[in-house]
Amino acid sequence: SFTHLDPACLVEDPETKKQRPRNYLETLEERLALLENQASENRFTDSNSSTPVLQSSNGGDHSVPAFASEVGDVVHSGLPVRVGELDVSTTQTEPQYLGSSSAFAFSHLISSSLRGAIVPKPSSRTNPGHLCISPLPCPLPGYGIATTLSNAYFENIHPQYPFLHEPTFRQYEKNLLAACPDTTDLGVATAPFFFMHMWLTKYFKGICSGCNLGSRLSALSRDDPEEEKQHYSAAQLYPDVLSYNNLEAIQAILCYAMYSLRSPTGPSLWKLSGLALRQCIELGYHRSARRVRSVQDALQLELRKRSFWCAQGIDVTYALRLGRPLGIQVHEIDAELPLDIDDASISSSGILGIPRTSPDTAPTSMSNALHVIRLRRIWARIHTCVYSTSMLGDVDDNTRNSHILQLREDLEEWRRTAPEPPPRSGKPLSIFSTKAWYDLNYSGTILNLYRNQLVEPENTPDSVFLDCMQAASTVCRLYRRQYVGTSIQHTWATLHCVFWAGLIFLHCLWTSNAACESVQHGDVSQICTDCIMVLVVIAQAWEEAAPYRDIFEVLTNRTLSMIVNRNLQRPPVPATPALSATSEREAVARWMTEIDDTGMLSGLDEFLSGFMDNLGGYNMTHDDNV
Repeated sequence: SFTHLDPACLVEDPETKKQRPRNYLETLEERLALLENQASENRFTDSNSSTPVLQSSNGGDHSVPAFASEVGDVVHSGLPVRVGELDVSTTQTEPQYLGSSSAFAFSHLISSSLRGAIVPKPSSRTNPGHLCISPLPCPLPGYGIATTLSNAYFENIHPQYPFLHEPTFRQYEKNLLAACPDTTDLGVATAPFFFMHMWLTKYFKGICSGCNLGSRLSALSRDDPEEEKQHYSAAQLYPDVLSYNNLEAIQAILCYAMYSLRSPTGPSLWKLSGLALRQCIELGYHRSARRVRSVQDALQLELRKRSFWCAQGIDVTYALRLGRPLGIQVHEIDAELPLDIDDASISSSGILGIPRTSPDTAPTSMSNALHVIRLRRIWARIHTCVYSTSMLGDVDDNTRNSHILQLREDLEEWRRTAPEPPPRSGKPLSIFSTKAWYDLNYSGTILNLYRNQLVEPENTPDSVFLDCMQAASTVCRLYRRQYVGTSIQHTWATLHCVFWAGLIFLHCLWTSNAACESVQHGDVSQICTDCIMVLVVIAQAWEEAAPYRDIFEVLTNRTLSMIVNRNLQRPPVPATPALSATSEREAVARWMTEIDDTGMLSGLDEFLSGFMDNLGGYNMTHDDNV
């Protein structure tokens, strides 16, 4: 239950037209005084010890060693120090190591990303050598605007990542927004405030930018990045949510993951999914409920299962995408899947109604999420059977091919049993839960399944190249239809997937005679144009995406020239799209370095390297008429 919140007055700034609490200046002054006092204490501590000393609530001193490379940062960072206090029990007499799964380390990670995302203004009070960002209170929007935004979230994002319980979240809205939207009291219901502010960050407002809010939206989000950052920063005022070793803390970490999924800034998704997954494992969420201490609360049990499978799904996605190990192996998981039932039918007192068990019955609000979980489980098996180093060395080709055949059959069954997309009251703001999403992920999974075989053309049948070329062209075409000239916003995953699909399409043309002869120049031009259009749209929004666009344009031009030469029956072209001019080769090398700097080159390098002059990997022997 929530503590009653007394309504307070809002004051409108005549210049900015922004509404602030009546005591906003007093709050800022108190915060400034607190920061000055902390800075003074930190300077004293830094001059006497190499590790920050945190004062416990009862006056006892406990040293909290940070990571060796981060000691200097920790001293100046308010959030990690505050959370570090929460991580250390006052009964401990020895210094405690706070590892990567601790709230101390997590809050340091968040603070670092905040410093990178929010550029501070220089101040005479600030040390020129170190600029520090501190979270400040930020009022919540009006009830009408907030509910419109939350409706968009639960229609577009919740069906894929259902780690929140919609009726509980609606109760947060009722108590926080209807009672007093301007409350900034840190001592009242901190968890609801944390989740509400995280929901209002750039991620959630970004997907809702296409909502038909009219003039109401202009007061909330006029493409105002500062206000979005204020909500993200304000969420850091409630670090105790992260300090608890419970379900709520895992949900909080997943909220940060939701922010990073669609934002060019923010914490690393690889780190966040690892933190959430480790905490799930520590609490036994990866094991069957029959093996661990029973949970009497039906709502808590379902949210435990949902949170684990959401964390595991993100971990599998980025392990496969970045070429990294799984956070937990498939054979270590025996947790049940969540029930296929609507959120409204789940409460603390029990389950109301009968869960869906047959694909022939009408889908619930969980049906699409469960189908996503099943796909992620196939991905985890692909990671283990196709890409695991131990499997590559210990399994013979016949066994590996048998695994791949079984995975393909399971993928076909997954596609066949896909539920109908959930109903929406407005236009789609996310590609998820549309027929296009299922087709994209089906095609993308085919590319993952056969990727290793594509770089071994001597032992790979033509059917694999033809399947992959068809799948890659489907990805490029569907992404262009979904993201060019629509309200659906792209993500870093969009960039990776469309660029990767485009490279594989070109790779098949250069490597397989059968693939090259199966398409005409016009078809190749159209597919490459689809890919380039998506890359151009993304590069317009995110400067870091420009190298992807530039590289693909160069490789497309070389490929189209090869197709023309083939059709005109000119002398054979090189077996790779060799880059003729020195400046062109240098430009592509520079762009590859920039892509590597974003951490997304893994999984693409074997294809990109084949397109560089004088590099191997493309051993196709062209016919005389090619």
